[in-house]
Amino acid sequence: MEFNVQQLERTNLYQLLVGCILPRPIAWVSTQDMKGVCNLAPFSFFNVMSVTPPLLGISILKQASERDKDTLANIRLTGELVVNIVNLPLAEAMNVTCGAYAPDVDEFELAGLARATSVTVKPPGVAEAPVRLECTLHQCLSFGHGSGAGNLVLAEVKYIHVADEVWRDGAVDDLALQAVGKLGGDRYSLAEPAFSLARPV
Repeated sequence: MEFNVQQLERTNLYQLLVGCILPRPIAWVSTQDMKGVCNLAPFSFFNVMSVTPPLLGISILKQASERDKDTLANIRLTGELVVNIVNLPLAEAMNVTCGAYAPDVDEFELAGLARATSVTVKPPGVAEAPVRLECTLHQCLSFGHGSGAGNLVLAEVKYIHVADEVWRDGAVDDLALQAVGKLGGDRYSLAEPAFSLARPV
Protein backbone atom coordinates (compact mmCIF):
# COMPACT_ATOMS: atom_id res chain seq x y z
CA MET A 1 0.00 0.00 0.00
CA GLU A 2 1.09 3.53 -0.73
CA PHE A 3 -0.25 6.66 0.99
CA ASN A 4 -0.01 10.35 0.18
CA VAL A 5 -0.63 11.91 3.59
CA GLN A 6 -2.06 15.03 1.95
CA GLN A 7 -4.95 12.91 0.71
CA LEU A 8 -5.75 11.20 4.04
CA GLU A 9 -8.40 12.29 6.50
CA ARG A 10 -6.99 13.20 9.93
CA THR A 11 -8.50 10.13 11.60
CA ASN A 12 -7.09 7.78 8.96
CA LEU A 13 -3.66 9.41 9.17
CA TYR A 14 -3.69 9.07 12.96
CA GLN A 15 -4.59 5.39 12.75
CA LEU A 16 -1.87 4.78 10.18
CA LEU A 17 0.83 6.55 12.21
CA VAL A 18 0.01 4.86 15.52
CA GLY A 19 -0.24 1.53 13.73
CA CYS A 20 3.29 1.92 12.34
CA ILE A 21 5.17 3.43 15.26
CA LEU A 22 4.98 0.82 17.99
CA PRO A 23 5.18 -0.24 20.67
CA ARG A 24 5.14 3.25 22.15
CA PRO A 25 6.10 3.79 25.80
CA ILE A 26 3.44 5.43 27.95
CA ALA A 27 3.97 8.57 30.01
CA TRP A 28 1.34 8.46 32.75
CA VAL A 29 1.49 12.12 33.67
CA SER A 30 0.33 13.51 37.00
CA THR A 31 -0.14 17.26 37.37
CA GLN A 32 -1.88 19.63 39.76
CA ASP A 33 -3.74 22.87 39.16
CA MET A 34 -3.42 26.04 41.23
CA LYS A 35 -6.29 24.91 43.47
CA GLY A 36 -4.54 21.63 44.27
CA VAL A 37 -6.80 19.43 42.12
CA CYS A 38 -4.76 16.53 40.74
CA ASN A 39 -4.94 15.27 37.18
CA LEU A 40 -3.62 11.97 35.86
CA ALA A 41 -3.61 10.95 32.19
CA PRO A 42 -1.61 8.66 29.86
CA PHE A 43 0.20 9.77 26.68
CA SER A 44 1.90 7.41 24.23
CA PHE A 45 3.71 10.01 22.12
CA PHE A 46 6.61 9.84 24.58
CA ASN A 47 10.35 9.17 24.83
CA VAL A 48 13.76 10.32 26.12
CA MET A 49 14.98 13.37 24.18
CA SER A 50 18.29 14.22 25.86
CA VAL A 51 20.56 13.12 28.70
CA THR A 52 22.49 16.37 29.18
CA PRO A 53 20.17 17.96 30.21
CA PRO A 54 17.90 15.01 31.09
CA LEU A 55 14.82 15.71 28.97
CA LEU A 56 11.69 13.70 28.28
CA GLY A 57 9.47 14.50 25.30
CA ILE A 58 5.70 14.12 25.62
CA SER A 59 3.42 15.23 22.81
CA ILE A 60 -0.12 16.16 23.87
CA LEU A 61 -2.48 16.43 20.92
CA LYS A 62 -5.06 19.19 20.71
CA GLN A 63 -8.67 18.15 21.16
CA ALA A 64 -11.47 18.80 18.68
CA SER A 65 -12.83 21.43 21.09
CA GLU A 66 -9.54 23.38 20.72
CA ARG A 67 -9.33 23.46 24.54
CA ASP A 68 -6.03 22.33 26.01
CA LYS A 69 -6.18 18.99 27.78
CA ASP A 70 -6.05 19.41 31.55
CA THR A 71 -2.54 17.95 31.68
CA LEU A 72 -1.18 20.51 29.24
CA ALA A 73 -3.05 23.38 30.89
CA ASN A 74 -1.62 22.44 34.29
CA ILE A 75 1.92 22.06 32.94
CA ARG A 76 1.77 25.46 31.27
CA LEU A 77 0.36 27.02 34.44
CA THR A 78 2.64 25.43 37.06
CA GLY A 79 5.65 24.16 35.09
CA GLU A 80 5.60 20.86 37.01
CA LEU A 81 4.69 17.24 36.31
CA VAL A 82 5.48 13.67 37.31
CA VAL A 83 5.90 10.96 34.68
CA ASN A 84 4.82 7.59 36.07
CA ILE A 85 5.73 4.39 34.26
CA VAL A 86 2.83 2.00 33.69
CA ASN A 87 3.41 -1.67 34.45
CA LEU A 88 1.08 -4.59 33.83
CA PRO A 89 -0.65 -4.50 37.26
CA LEU A 90 -1.51 -0.81 36.64
CA ALA A 91 -2.78 -1.18 33.07
CA GLU A 92 -6.49 -1.17 33.94
CA ALA A 93 -6.15 1.80 36.29
CA MET A 94 -4.22 3.66 33.57
CA ASN A 95 -7.03 2.95 31.13
CA VAL A 96 -9.57 4.44 33.55
CA THR A 97 -7.64 7.71 33.60
CA CYS A 98 -7.61 8.20 29.81
CA GLY A 99 -11.22 9.38 29.73
CA ALA A 100 -12.22 12.95 28.83
CA TYR A 101 -13.18 14.09 32.32
CA ALA A 102 -13.97 17.59 33.57
CA PRO A 103 -11.04 19.60 35.01
CA ASP A 104 -12.32 19.22 38.58
CA VAL A 105 -12.27 15.40 38.42
CA ASP A 106 -9.37 13.84 40.34
CA GLU A 107 -8.30 10.76 38.37
CA PHE A 108 -6.33 9.40 41.35
CA GLU A 109 -9.63 9.02 43.20
CA LEU A 110 -11.46 7.82 40.09
CA ALA A 111 -8.96 5.00 39.53
CA GLY A 112 -8.49 4.18 43.23
CA LEU A 113 -4.79 5.06 43.23
CA ALA A 114 -2.65 6.24 46.11
CA ARG A 115 -0.65 9.46 45.88
CA ALA A 116 3.10 9.51 46.52
CA THR A 117 4.46 12.82 47.81
CA SER A 118 7.09 14.20 45.44
CA VAL A 119 10.47 15.51 46.57
CA THR A 120 11.09 18.37 44.12
CA VAL A 121 7.68 19.24 42.64
CA LYS A 122 4.14 19.75 43.96
CA PRO A 123 2.19 17.18 41.91
CA PRO A 124 2.11 13.76 43.54
CA GLY A 125 3.15 10.61 41.75
CA VAL A 126 1.32 7.31 41.53
CA ALA A 127 2.45 5.44 44.65
CA GLU A 128 1.95 2.07 42.96
CA ALA A 129 4.07 2.95 39.91
CA PRO A 130 7.42 1.14 39.70
CA VAL A 131 9.14 4.30 38.38
CA ARG A 132 8.30 7.97 38.93
CA LEU A 133 10.19 10.83 37.30
CA GLU A 134 9.67 14.27 38.82
CA CYS A 135 10.03 16.95 36.15
CA THR A 136 9.83 20.65 35.44
CA LEU A 137 8.86 22.24 32.15
CA HIS A 138 11.89 23.01 29.98
CA GLN A 139 10.03 24.10 26.85
CA CYS A 140 6.71 23.59 25.07
CA LEU A 141 6.59 23.61 21.29
CA SER A 142 3.30 23.77 19.41
CA PHE A 143 2.73 22.38 15.91
CA GLY A 144 -0.21 22.91 13.59
CA HIS A 145 -3.77 23.97 14.25
CA GLY A 146 -7.01 22.24 15.10
CA SER A 147 -7.73 18.71 16.26
CA GLY A 148 -4.62 16.51 16.21
CA ALA A 149 -2.13 19.38 16.36
CA GLY A 150 0.79 18.56 18.63
CA ASN A 151 2.14 20.25 21.73
CA LEU A 152 5.58 18.85 22.49
CA VAL A 153 6.36 19.18 26.19
CA LEU A 154 10.08 18.95 26.91
CA ALA A 155 10.28 18.06 30.59
CA GLU A 156 13.52 18.18 32.56
CA VAL A 157 13.92 15.30 35.00
CA LYS A 158 14.79 16.47 38.50
CA TYR A 159 14.33 13.35 40.64
CA ILE A 160 13.74 9.65 39.94
CA HIS A 161 12.08 7.04 42.15
CA VAL A 162 12.68 3.37 41.26
CA ALA A 163 11.00 0.58 43.22
CA ASP A 164 13.42 -1.82 44.90
CA GLU A 165 11.82 -4.82 43.21
CA VAL A 166 12.73 -3.59 39.71
CA TRP A 167 16.27 -2.41 40.58
CA ARG A 168 18.76 -5.24 40.09
CA ASP A 169 22.54 -5.22 39.67
CA GLY A 170 22.70 -1.44 39.36
CA ALA A 171 20.03 -1.07 36.66
CA VAL A 172 16.31 -1.26 36.02
CA ASP A 173 15.39 -4.87 35.22
CA ASP A 174 13.07 -4.70 32.19
CA LEU A 175 11.53 -8.11 32.92
CA ALA A 176 10.72 -7.13 36.50
CA LEU A 177 9.44 -3.73 35.35
CA GLN A 178 6.75 -5.23 33.07
CA ALA A 179 6.37 -1.89 31.28
CA VAL A 180 3.25 -1.57 29.16
CA GLY A 181 3.51 -0.17 25.62
CA LYS A 182 0.78 1.19 23.36
CA LEU A 183 -0.09 -0.35 20.02
CA GLY A 184 -2.77 0.75 17.57
CA GLY A 185 -6.41 1.06 18.61
CA ASP A 186 -7.18 -0.35 22.05
CA ARG A 187 -4.22 -2.76 22.03
CA TYR A 188 -1.24 -2.80 24.39
CA SER A 189 1.88 -4.91 24.72
CA LEU A 190 4.63 -5.86 27.13
CA ALA A 191 8.33 -5.41 26.36
CA GLU A 192 8.93 -9.15 26.13
CA PRO A 193 10.18 -11.54 24.94
CA ALA A 194 13.36 -9.49 24.56
CA PHE A 195 16.51 -10.29 22.58
CA SER A 196 20.01 -8.85 22.67
CA LEU A 197 22.37 -7.67 19.92
CA ALA A 198 25.95 -6.61 20.64
CA ARG A 199 26.74 -3.17 19.25
CA PRO A 200 29.53 -2.94 16.68
CA VAL A 201 32.84 -1.87 18.18
